[in-house]
Amino acid sequence: MPVFAQRVSIDEALQLAQNGNLEFKVNDAEIKKSQATVGTASALPNTGVFAENEDLQTGNSKGILKVGVSQSVAWPGVYKAKRVYLKEQAKYYELNRSAIDVQLKKEVRAAYYQLWYLQDRAGLYQQLDSIYNSLLQAATLRYSKGEAAGLEKIAAAVRFKELKAQEKELANEMILQQQQLMLLLNTQQSLLPLNSPLQKIMPSAGNAATAHPLLALQQQQISIAESGIAVQKNENRPELSGRFFSQALYGMREPYSGFSVSVGIPLFNAGANRQKLNVAKADLELQQKNGALQEQRMSSQKKQAQTAIAQADALVQYYESNGLEQAGEIIKAAVLGYKGGELSFMELTQYLNQATDMQKNYLDALNKYNQSVIQYLYFINL
Repeated sequence: MPVFAQRVSIDEALQLAQNGNLEFKVNDAEIKKSQATVGTASALPNTGVFAENEDLQTGNSKGILKVGVSQSVAWPGVYKAKRVYLKEQAKYYELNRSAIDVQLKKEVRAAYYQLWYLQDRAGLYQQLDSIYNSLLQAATLRYSKGEAAGLEKIAAAVRFKELKAQEKELANEMILQQQQLMLLLNTQQSLLPLNSPLQKIMPSAGNAATAHPLLALQQQQISIAESGIAVQKNENRPELSGRFFSQALYGMREPYSGFSVSVGIPLFNAGANRQKLNVAKADLELQQKNGALQEQRMSSQKKQAQTAIAQADALVQYYESNGLEQAGEIIKAAVLGYKGGELSFMELTQYLNQATDMQKNYLDALNKYNQSVIQYLYFINL
């Protein structure tokens, strides 16, 4: 466990994530890019500049020299449809910020409360460390006085070393969890939860009127697909082009001038264009089915989280009402019994293991409960 770690509350951790997480900055860049792309919807093909000499006759190679400009444009509806399509894409990235926010909250809470759980486990090991250190001293004293066999001293020493190894392993787990939290908050500062017992998260009702950001994103994918169909329909329509020329452009007196307008009809691409439209329609159907599947999955996962909360809460309530108090009494009575010569070291170990297992099981149940609540909060958009 890092020595110089800053303690923060869960609210402070969430605020730090809001201010520092790089996903928000990436999303801001995506929004900026997509909004700029909307302005490209009205882009026209390059304007052509031409020079031609036509109307040549036999014996007259001079002909009529023409200089002018040409321009082709898509069907007018194409530009409007493309603009709508690009706006829908830009809106997707704007909605994505809410999806990032709710996902980040879940990940920060999960990392923070997992670290808090490990911190309490470390506290439990430190408590056991103190107990077994005291017992080792007592066993050593009893052995020196000839009141107990050397086996008790050896067993106490082995158990004490085992606890030290477990403490070291747990300290490494805490470092890994700290690194995960630091990554989410985009900070180099080592962080720890509050220096108090692990708290129980209370579930909230949430806001049923607000769609989950992931479902809103999928609905936006449907809107994008719908606007894509409109683009394809307009692109299948004729293309317009025009030319204008005038000999006045290079200084001729009494110049020839004129213009021409043509319509490009997709005669030979009709089959391919129909297929493009079919692809766009198939994409819409795919997005609609994905939306229904995602909604079904999220509804099921939300119910599973509620069930997990109820199961873990029942166990937590048992330990809080009876188990923890009994565990504390067992430890106190067993240590006193051993020091008073009423219990052997093996009997003492059995009682301590029973009591500490109850304390560890309580922390496990509380952690499982909190992690289930965190999942539930995600599904109700909190």
